[in-house]
Amino acid sequence: MKTLVLSAMMGLAAMTSTAQVITADIVNISYQSVATSNEGQYAYNVNCDDNDYITTMYVYKKNVRMNGDVDLKPSCRYQYEYTDDGVLLSRTAYVWRDNEWKCTGRLSYTLTDDLYSVEFSRWNPNTACFDEASEMMTYSLLPDYTAFNVCWFLRSRRSDSYKLSWQVYVTDQPSFEPNLLAEM
Repeated sequence: MKTLVLSAMMGLAAMTSTAQVITADIVNISYQSVATSNEGQYAYNVNCDDNDYITTMYVYKKNVRMNGDVDLKPSCRYQYEYTDDGVLLSRTAYVWRDNEWKCTGRLSYTLTDDLYSVEFSRWNPNTACFDEASEMMTYSLLPDYTAFNVCWFLRSRRSDSYKLSWQVYVTDQPSFEPNLLAEM
């Protein structure tokens, strides 16, 4: 639940400040912002496709030794999928556990004329596939793709319908903080 809320808030900030949905350019700008800073406790690396879209982002935890050397321990990995024109379709998250990458969940993004939605699905290791989405955040859009209404929906069981958990109307457009994307 925390993942969707934080990621969705990042999405709201990105979307409302740039009057667009999350795209490969926004993912790239966010990566460049955090990757060029040596201040944080994480280091980043990416793989890109032929369009220079980030397809995989690796996040490493920095461990500074007494002599000043830095060790990097894998922390998490994100895999991104985009439409042909660079709109983000999904972000799949993995954590480094027991010396291997373990899938934890996926955010799936859908864009229609007046609605941008993000659904969170957990990875089920028993079935080796994603469970049906348990959370959804929707952004009602104006014609310029700025959000004017944000809703968060939950469902208890897969067979249940989504139930509105909270709703907020956007009155002021926040500024985009690219560091939020890479820190999630």
